[in-house]
Amino acid sequence: MDKKTQSKDRRILRIINLVFMAIQALFCVGLAIYYSQTGDPNNRLFVSIVMAIASLIPFLIELIFKFRFPGLMFLFYQIYLLFAGTIGSALNVYYLVSFYDIIIHCLAGYVFALLGIFILSKTTRYSSQTILFLALFCFLFSMACELIWELIEWTADNLFGQTAQGLPIDEYGVPLVTDTMQDMLCNFAGGIVFILHYVIGKILAKKDKCSLGINFYERDLAGITQVKSSENLLDKNNIEDQKSLIVEKEDDRLSQENSTQTVDKRRDRKL
Repeated sequence: MDKKTQSKDRRILRIINLVFMAIQALFCVGLAIYYSQTGDPNNRLFVSIVMAIASLIPFLIELIFKFRFPGLMFLFYQIYLLFAGTIGSALNVYYLVSFYDIIIHCLAGYVFALLGIFILSKTTRYSSQTILFLALFCFLFSMACELIWELIEWTADNLFGQTAQGLPIDEYGVPLVTDTMQDMLCNFAGGIVFILHYVIGKILAKKDKCSLGINFYERDLAGITQVKSSENLLDKNNIEDQKSLIVEKEDDRLSQENSTQTVDKRRDRKL
């Protein structure tokens, strides 16, 4: 893929991200207005306001720090926020669909692991690392993000009276730890799916086959441009041919110089 095509793709993805962000923020504001007018028995007004602000955070960071997130990261953030926050919490789907929380945390495990590619590219020489190290780091980074997320849920429940970690048990006054453990197991499963996807994609890419999207991930998140091994071999052959041509030209030049010197010596002897 040439640079012009990549630049065009980035611009298109940027437009999609900004439109997605604006629609989600406006939708959450609309939900907040709706809950304020019709009543809020499930305390969704607060969540709607938080989601409206959260959807704008990446864009605000870019404006303040003159920094632009990779398009793929921006998009996955908005998608995860939509399903986990807007649909799950603001629309109360977590309590309407029993298995919805399981799906979201499996998705989170994959998305958090994907974010690990970006983190590694900013802290080390990404291209010099082994596939095993990269996959393991992304998995562990995903589990660390899940731990932080559970701490945030626990803090929000205690400070703002939310029920992100389940309804309190009357006998104890706090929810059971089962919900938290289930969330972490689902995140673990999502991280494992990423490891399998990443390792298989990298192996296929080395064989000049479809990378299952891993090359696209690395190009957008880590700025790594993948070159097929056949193209590398062709480049090497071209370099060798150029070297041989230079050597031949140098040999011809030396032969001509020697011939000229020989002729000059013969002339000198005749004189």
